[in-house]
Amino acid sequence: MKHAHFLGVGGIGMSALAHILLEKGVVVSGSDLKNISHLEKLGIAHTDTLPKEGSLIYSTAIKEDHPQLVEAKGLGLPLLHRSELLAELLAEKKGLLVAGTHGKTGTSALLSWVLYHAGLDPSYAVGGILKNLGKNGGYGQGNYFVAEADESDGSFLHYGGEGAIITNIEKEHLDYWKTEENLIAGFKKMATKIQNKEFLFWCADDPLLAALDLPGVSYGKKGTLKLLSCEQKGTKTIFSASFEGKTYTMTLPLIGEMLALNALAILGIALKLGISEEKIGAAFAFYQGVKRRQEKIGEVNQIAIYDDYAHHPTEVLNLLKSFKKGLGGRRLVALFQPHRYSRTKELLAEFKGAFEEADVTLITTLYPAGEVPLPGISGKRLAQEVDGALFLEQEKLLTELPKMLTDGDVLVTMGAGDVTAIGPELLEKLR
Repeated sequence: MKHAHFLGVGGIGMSALAHILLEKGVVVSGSDLKNISHLEKLGIAHTDTLPKEGSLIYSTAIKEDHPQLVEAKGLGLPLLHRSELLAELLAEKKGLLVAGTHGKTGTSALLSWVLYHAGLDPSYAVGGILKNLGKNGGYGQGNYFVAEADESDGSFLHYGGEGAIITNIEKEHLDYWKTEENLIAGFKKMATKIQNKEFLFWCADDPLLAALDLPGVSYGKKGTLKLLSCEQKGTKTIFSASFEGKTYTMTLPLIGEMLALNALAILGIALKLGISEEKIGAAFAFYQGVKRRQEKIGEVNQIAIYDDYAHHPTEVLNLLKSFKKGLGGRRLVALFQPHRYSRTKELLAEFKGAFEEADVTLITTLYPAGEVPLPGISGKRLAQEVDGALFLEQEKLLTELPKMLTDGDVLVTMGAGDVTAIGPELLEKLR
């Protein structure tokens, strides 16, 4: 491939692949409705003009009637879904896949960083910006390629790999899978495609995963790779584990038992790859995390503002539990933006208990992500379902939040939409 043109090049999954192709020496261009100046600085041309010779890369989010997709078909340009391109790239290396309903981005990012820090120079395609490396995708000279394996559209079935981590399975993306049984069967099929079962790690603490009785290495409190203890000290997590006759103690500069579980799998796979305990520990200690995952936006007047991508009830609950545990008595204010009408409708009952750790729960206008509105589903409706929650329209947030926050508060903005913009704007307003 000499030239690749991406539709929606600014998307987190697409931009990771654009980074990789650019570093491989491929000419890369793309179009996007949003500002992609950060990609243009790298040499990616922002244009609606299709190349005369080259491949068009598109994602599931691109509709059949997209003008450039229609034009490319008319011109006879090769078309590649992003998962097909990723499959081609993975086939050139030893793929290490990360799958699961929750934790894919954090786990694949940390695994990429551990391999990078250990000098293995991996390729990687991650659904978030690694703060240590400043990007979400890279082409390394080493043998390994770390990639998120996405179940949302079934694309993880396109990939094979040397190894994998499967973090959990939960009812999600039923617009594609239709039933929970189909979703579970999809994960089982994905696991069969892993070539070396010594490098297949799956969480034994997850009941749906445990029921599949997969080959490979189980991890967790009930796993062969066993979590012995997990302690949160402020914004650090310290955990100990036993594996193949040895005990290990590791420290991460982030919070939460779910994070420790994901790091446990990375510890196991890194040890299997021959990385020393010392190098793994050092990589963990120097890990800065991923943008939009427990990301501290700033602090002013003793009010701390964090941002996180959490948009599923389980993610919200686990995140707020971790924050509450590390706050030392500070008031926790949760600001949540529901994502998609279909997801909000499907998980309305599960959201009821997701905010119980917050002292104040604020729910704002739903982010549709291109979906057509569903009758009776909105941010206001969700706020009515959650005990004690208050609904605030998005355009009123910057006016109302400064009145509500007091010295010592911790505000966490959560959601997969544009709520992420509120933190920096609020910080400036408070200053």
